Amino acid sequence: MKYLLLTYALLISQCACANNKTTAKSEKGSDTVKVVAPPPAPLFTDIIPQPLSIVKGEGRFTIDERTAILHDKELAQAADYLRLYLPIERTSGSSNNAIQLALDKTLGKEEYSLKIDKKGVAIRGGDYGGVFNAIQSLLQLLPHAVYSKSAQLPMEVSYIEVKDAPQYHYRGFLLDVARTFQPVHEVKRVLDYMAFCKMNKLHLHLIDNPAWRIEIKKYPQLAQEGGFRGGDSRLHPIYGRFNQRYGGFYTQDELRDIVAYAAQRNIEVIPEIDMPGHSKALGAIMPEILCNYTPKTSHTNGIDTRNVWCVAKENNYAIIEDIVKELVTIFPSEYLHIGGDEVSFSQWKQCPDCQRLMAQKGLSGGEQLEQHFLNRVSKILEKYNRKAVVWDEAVDGGLLPKTTMVTGWRGVKQCLSTTAKGYPTIIMPASVFYLDKRQSTHERGHLSSKGVSLRTICDFSFENAGFTAEQRKNIAGIEAAFWSEIYLANINPRGHFSDYLEYMIFPRIFGVAEVAWSKERRSYDVMYSLLKENFYRKLHCMSATFRLESPTIKVEKGKIFASTSDGSQIYYKDIRTNKTQEYKVPLNADMAPFVTLHSRLMTGYSNSVGTPSFYLSRTPEVAITSSMPFSKNRSAERCATYKTAAYTTRCAKAGDWVEFRFTSPLECSYLKVATGYAHLHRCLIYKGHVEVCYDGESFVKAGNLSNGAYELRPKKRAIHALRIVATGISDAENKVIIQPLVIK
Repeated sequence: MKYLLLTYALLISQCACANNKTTAKSEKGSDTVKVVAPPPAPLFTDIIPQPLSIVKGEGRFTIDERTAILHDKELAQAADYLRLYLPIERTSGSSNNAIQLALDKTLGKEEYSLKIDKKGVAIRGGDYGGVFNAIQSLLQLLPHAVYSKSAQLPMEVSYIEVKDAPQYHYRGFLLDVARTFQPVHEVKRVLDYMAFCKMNKLHLHLIDNPAWRIEIKKYPQLAQEGGFRGGDSRLHPIYGRFNQRYGGFYTQDELRDIVAYAAQRNIEVIPEIDMPGHSKALGAIMPEILCNYTPKTSHTNGIDTRNVWCVAKENNYAIIEDIVKELVTIFPSEYLHIGGDEVSFSQWKQCPDCQRLMAQKGLSGGEQLEQHFLNRVSKILEKYNRKAVVWDEAVDGGLLPKTTMVTGWRGVKQCLSTTAKGYPTIIMPASVFYLDKRQSTHERGHLSSKGVSLRTICDFSFENAGFTAEQRKNIAGIEAAFWSEIYLANINPRGHFSDYLEYMIFPRIFGVAEVAWSKERRSYDVMYSLLKENFYRKLHCMSATFRLESPTIKVEKGKIFASTSDGSQIYYKDIRTNKTQEYKVPLNADMAPFVTLHSRLMTGYSNSVGTPSFYLSRTPEVAITSSMPFSKNRSAERCATYKTAAYTTRCAKAGDWVEFRFTSPLECSYLKVATGYAHLHRCLIYKGHVEVCYDGESFVKAGNLSNGAYELRPKKRAIHALRIVATGISDAENKVIIQPLVIK
């Protein structure tokens, strides 16, 4: 391991210098000092995603201050992009010392050739996208420091010839900015990462229940009021930060800037206006779009949580057309995603107007009523030369035309179904391509039965998934998704805004890129080796966070042993003291219930993991009571068994409480009480505190809740009971979730 650490330290220092200046060193052992040059920098011949053909040559081409970038006039923006990474000023000169960018109409869409020899670098592309893809391959072949955007010349690159073309021309990434707002510069960071991986479609999820993120000039209140929640805003808080107004929206000029930035990087921006469901923010700002009935709000503290457009209101389609008119002036994409997922049909069932429309049109149920709505919206798009994209459940009713593009998210089964029916389908089953899902069992991220790891993605194949040759003809491409419910809770105000997003996408996005691009792909083992040997350092030079594999831990002979396979430094945290220290020698085994270990390397870090005993909780007999009624299916009794969370039947208000009373006084080193989902700040008591009873009768305040939870370290005082006390309303949900106690 010491050798690995030394190797990494040397390579890190090469990258950190961000240049290729020759430095001298002395050779001792005589009266004179002999100056010797350092060994040549390593050559890199690995490219992600895996190209069709690589032929390695013998020799190196040197890029120096005399090298010129020569290009066809149509490729000026590609040349400008290349200069962001290479400090080359010359735009004319000898073709024997140049990087040449040229179009070649004998090549297909996004196809390219890249040849590096003694004459220089020759790039040919079937179109702008092909040339841009070749530039990405060239950058990957250069020293890592090129990604710092401050590397200095000269630098060397190995002789090589690459011929390549994508398997699919839709290689997408969904960025959810509706749940957690991300400033323009952060969206541009995502576009840079997509370009690095040769991904070419940004699916920008602008509208959802929590917010409306796009300026509409005819309806300015949508963004000005619907772009913010919490505090004194019109929208009630959700997902954290309940006591302050937060959020934002994009002006039309900002979105045009994003579109232009993306276009230079061969990326098309496809906006999503999710409807008819997922429209709670819109309904709060424009309640006239909702159905014609009075909802029950007793369980939500009087908050109307309806989130579905009324299908029967003719004026709704006029509003939609007004919105589309403005969208098409911003986004040149031929596609516009109109949603169609997770619609609450119960709201239409309570609406007399929708029920009347169903009878008039002879529609059989909610699925067909939704398709009636989406068909009308699709016809609006056609007026403006746009095509509709919908989520896969939107085609369940059988009424949408086969020209509709489908995003297959629910699972492989649904993707098989839509491709079999003849719908062009973007393959993105959540179990494989949702990069917001946790990557291992005990990790941040959305819940997943097996976890979505890099191995999960690398192991995916259309053949094993059951796609026939005929079904594969209807595969439009591949898309990964990052939904941002959990993002807000993981933004460190003292750190890097994108840290959590980058941790979740790197390195998994490399696997997604290969599935989308490469006809022959690397195995997980080969990909992982390539990351350790090469691409981690590229990410480091970009200042991008990336996820490392967690340390391997074993307990034997009274000690806790930890190791890593990548040379990263290991640290451990003791939950009793909340202190983190460097792991230098094996720990005593009696610490196992209280410590987690993680590792760090460059800008990467691993998830914190413990031994099996860390994830065990003591289970003293306890009775749980509350001022709020409990659900029959998620009762307090089930929570008291330490197996599952309890659900109340309404949200909390000031004065509500939940009490845990132990049958026998409890002595422990650590106790955690929590409300809300275990992985997400939602359905919790935000404003409140925890009180502890040490004498069996009176309670004393222990501390305030932090995102619905509190950690107690009793210091040998026996606890008879404790309770959570709400001092204000909880989040805008219809329940509070009570997690089982964690006791050590």
